[in-house]
Amino acid sequence: MASAECGIEGRTAGRGRDVCWRCTPNGNRNEDVRAVDAAIEAAAQDHLRRWRVSRRTLLRAGMGLLAWPAAQALQACSSVPVTGRSQLRLISEQEEAQIGVQAFQQLRQQEVQKGRLLTEREDPAAHAWVKRVADRIIWASSLGSKYNWQYMIINAPKTVNAAAIAGGRIIVYTGILPVAGSGAGLATIIGHEVGHVMAHHTAERISQDELVNILALAAGAAGGGDLAVAAVGLGAQVGVLLPYSRTQESEADHIGILLMAKAGYDPRESVALWHRMDQASGGSGRGPEFLSTHPNPGTRIANLESWIPQAWPYYQNNSLPLPNVQ
Repeated sequence: MASAECGIEGRTAGRGRDVCWRCTPNGNRNEDVRAVDAAIEAAAQDHLRRWRVSRRTLLRAGMGLLAWPAAQALQACSSVPVTGRSQLRLISEQEEAQIGVQAFQQLRQQEVQKGRLLTEREDPAAHAWVKRVADRIIWASSLGSKYNWQYMIINAPKTVNAAAIAGGRIIVYTGILPVAGSGAGLATIIGHEVGHVMAHHTAERISQDELVNILALAAGAAGGGDLAVAAVGLGAQVGVLLPYSRTQESEADHIGILLMAKAGYDPRESVALWHRMDQASGGSGRGPEFLSTHPNPGTRIANLESWIPQAWPYYQNNSLPLPNVQ
């Protein structure tokens, strides 16, 4: 790691590096990414077990949910900040935050055991850079007082990854810092990840999982047997439950570009970042991990370019309120 901030921000990504969030050259999530997902899933399952809801009670609740008129179901949905999209959330914000904090603690313990937790003493410049950018993005999100924000930097040069977890927890792997290349590049990355937190995508994902469980129970109770239950599960995996759907990823991009602009970073640099991503991946035109769950870089760049006019006023006047934010 560089000993000065300008040294860190000025790095360029070399070829052969795994370049895009949560990806490897063969299109699979790498070990570090799987660890983040596994920690969130374990924390969610632990939380859901505490509900101690019987299968019969869950089934009755599910049948009742399925019987709701469409208008009532829409009224029960929450609204995503910025985009205004309706989403299903079966757990509260407090419960979602508890899951995120528990997952972060588990990940931190794992990284301490691996000897990869990069301390501020070991690299003060990296910590200062990440903290400064993260603080500005958090301010722009208006979530500064809502969560007790914490972050950790993982010394993993080959892992190009970052994550923000519900409850105000940020994880940055050192492999993404050269790809970020500048404060604005890092703001694009952290803005995207904090966008996931603002949009409560973790709660939405858990709610989708639970709804699938309800549908599977209903299918089994209706006499469909194991085959019907398996069919529901397979259809959900393909159609709904792939980690962070394209809609959620695009939504995080949309929220993120407004956050970075409001935080004082040129939103045009978000497009520059994705051009660097494409170049660093060998010009393949697609980050491997985004094969099914993420928009490809071309689509992503086109979307970001279309949102720049919306983001620009926030770059010029950061006192403007973000849309659909309560």
